[in-house]
Amino acid sequence: MHIKTLCWHRASKRWSALLTQYKSRIGFKCGMRKRLGEAHWAAFVRHVTAEHKAKFVRALTPASGVLCCNGKLDGTPCPQHVQINLMRVTSTQCGQQLPMLHMDHTHDVNLICDVWSRALPKKPGSWDDGICGPLIAHLLFGTEDHLLTQCSPRPIWRQQLVVRCGNVNGVAGQHAEDFCHDVAKAHFGHTLQVSDIKWPEVPKPIDLNEGPENPENKLDLNEEDDSETEWDSDEPPPLPLV
Repeated sequence: MHIKTLCWHRASKRWSALLTQYKSRIGFKCGMRKRLGEAHWAAFVRHVTAEHKAKFVRALTPASGVLCCNGKLDGTPCPQHVQINLMRVTSTQCGQQLPMLHMDHTHDVNLICDVWSRALPKKPGSWDDGICGPLIAHLLFGTEDHLLTQCSPRPIWRQQLVVRCGNVNGVAGQHAEDFCHDVAKAHFGHTLQVSDIKWPEVPKPIDLNEGPENPENKLDLNEEDDSETEWDSDEPPPLPLV
């Protein structure tokens, strides 16, 4: 199998596990399919597929031809300097080494979905009802800096999924602390609040008729006052300012 095809297949499996499998992590394990309902869930899947899937797959086929670990979540470089030179390895070597590199979220997926669920109305009218939909999609699938990084200093718009070395399923003798992606610990050091994704509420318009229930206190803006104002002075009234 061609090297690029192997990488594409690996990324596609990760995409499916997150989103499109019947028991996907986001839809089933985090409960977002049930929370949104079938119609809104399908709309969400269509949106992120159109906006993010191609870039998600490209994350494992970098233009440099070298797939490498980006170090720990705190910025510490990878102590083992794990990398795969896709232009030099054989298909067999690539197939053996790819499972060592994980696509790791900056914010824990369970946390993202919990905040997303709490930010929605009780009966949402869409998957992004009252929240910043592009931000939710970016938190879950953003393998590149968002366009808004050009005008926003918020780190939340920067790349949210990065490649890190991690354990390989089925291999004995591995220890979480030996890898940059520590699968034994969730990323709760990176907090996310409902206010980070929810649109601010529109202030309620001021009702000029609010107040004590006394008809004399109410202002009728449609009523015209035809009464003449008397000028209590021997001097002529001042001319209006133009």
